[in-house]
Amino acid sequence: MSALSFSQTAWKYAEDVLDGTVPTCHYIKAACQKAVDMKSSGQYVYDETAAERPILFAQYCKHLKGPLAGQHVVFEPWQLFLICQIYGWFRPDGRRVCRTVYIEVPRKNGKSTLCSLLALYHLLADNEASAEVYAAAVTRDQARIVFNDAAAMVRGSSDLAKHLGVHKSNIFHLKTNSKFEPLSSDAGSLEGKNPSYCVVDELHVHKTPEVWDVLNVASGARAQPIIFGITTAGTNQEGIAYQLRDYAIKTCSGIVEDDTFFSLIYTMDKEDDWRDPEVWIKANPNYNVSVQPDDLERLFKQAVESPSAETNFRTKRLNEWRNATAAWISTTDWEACDTELPALDSWRGQPCYIGLDLASVSDFACVSLQFVKDGKVYNYVKSYLPEDTVFQKSGAMGEHYRDWRQQGRLVCTEGNVTDLSYIKADVLKWCELFNVREIAFDPYGANELSADLLDKGLPMVKFGQGIASMSGPSKSFEKLIKSKNIVHGGDPVLKWMVSNCVIYIDPNDNIKVKKETHANKIDGVIASIMALARLEINGGLKSHAYETRGIRTL
Repeated sequence: MSALSFSQTAWKYAEDVLDGTVPTCHYIKAACQKAVDMKSSGQYVYDETAAERPILFAQYCKHLKGPLAGQHVVFEPWQLFLICQIYGWFRPDGRRVCRTVYIEVPRKNGKSTLCSLLALYHLLADNEASAEVYAAAVTRDQARIVFNDAAAMVRGSSDLAKHLGVHKSNIFHLKTNSKFEPLSSDAGSLEGKNPSYCVVDELHVHKTPEVWDVLNVASGARAQPIIFGITTAGTNQEGIAYQLRDYAIKTCSGIVEDDTFFSLIYTMDKEDDWRDPEVWIKANPNYNVSVQPDDLERLFKQAVESPSAETNFRTKRLNEWRNATAAWISTTDWEACDTELPALDSWRGQPCYIGLDLASVSDFACVSLQFVKDGKVYNYVKSYLPEDTVFQKSGAMGEHYRDWRQQGRLVCTEGNVTDLSYIKADVLKWCELFNVREIAFDPYGANELSADLLDKGLPMVKFGQGIASMSGPSKSFEKLIKSKNIVHGGDPVLKWMVSNCVIYIDPNDNIKVKKETHANKIDGVIASIMALARLEINGGLKSHAYETRGIRTL
């Protein structure tokens, strides 16, 4: 039996993904199914020779690092599939179908080697006169990673060195007047470029879409340009990478028809447990090649002991988007407290402490109600958001908002601003049901509501948000979680907010819980800390005979 061609191996990879022979997440399955459907539709022409040209070009390039250093580049089946899908499909007018590429893949899966090699291919072998090839990133140092690898490939290949010249910040091909340069947003204006091929590295760190948007528009003057975005997962779910990810998912699933956009997202499935080594292969297509299982196991052991190591492991090695670069509370510790909460009205007449963290205009407002039984704190958090915000929010977070509303985890207030009358009505109702001892509030965001509640005779207590007042109860909140002495019932809104929390530590070891970006809300956590503070001050963690006395009369 003759060996399969590169193109045949690429299509065999798609078949193996679809029949389950190769374990992958559903995003990769969707990408493979889309490719198979394109092949059967006959809408475009698949040119095997063109698809294999970049692969054959790889014989002139050598690996630069690790155990394969000095050996010629040999692509894995998933990389062959990627290359053949980008370069093999043609429109009836003879131009390539693919114009935009978005790839999400964890570290150590050959990302830099692939990007460097394709950049050199476009500089030398894509038959583009006066080609302009760029490696773009937020900073010049980041942009130089791909560029420097490409330069080293040229220097390490006598064949490439015959055709290409290398300067400090420029690789050039005199015969076609083509160039390859690193490019960054801090290097002056991005205008005036006419890219034929551009790789934008580590898209997740781009805080604005400036680099991507300018290059994407500028490439329009070329006949068949490619802008190639490649990244690991990150924490900025409002940035350009997550926007492209959202679009990639829609194109693969058929929600949006755009054959010019090709994507591969290597990660775990939503239902997978990141602690299960059996699912790590889904996120790492170079598993057992450049990604070593024992190395993942080593990093995993660190991840279960440290929240920051957990975030790093899950984003960089399992390609899972998280909400903070150094999470305060580990997922393992938080999920260990996911015991079902009793029905709220089962606490009728029992001592209760309430924390209010209220929104300014159109943001989250959260209320925490805390009860104590047998040394455990039972924490009920109610979250409020204007309905306009819920229904107008785009992307993945918009979907979460609407799911939470449907699950009854999110209260929608009418209009486009937070209607505090909803919270007022709920607080008054709770004060009738429970023996509410104190209600902690931040006067900065609740002047009108707190005044109304004070007029009703409720036990309102001002609680500032400075580090002096927040440090102690924040540490207590963390201790309760680590000791499994808090019960939260698995509220998905609160879980999301906990994952958004990072901490600031001052020189005296005081801590303050904060968020990294405006989009990462933590209101439910702050409300919980405020309620816990008043509970602790009043000895609420201890059992007293008077805890069973009747309902407080307003």
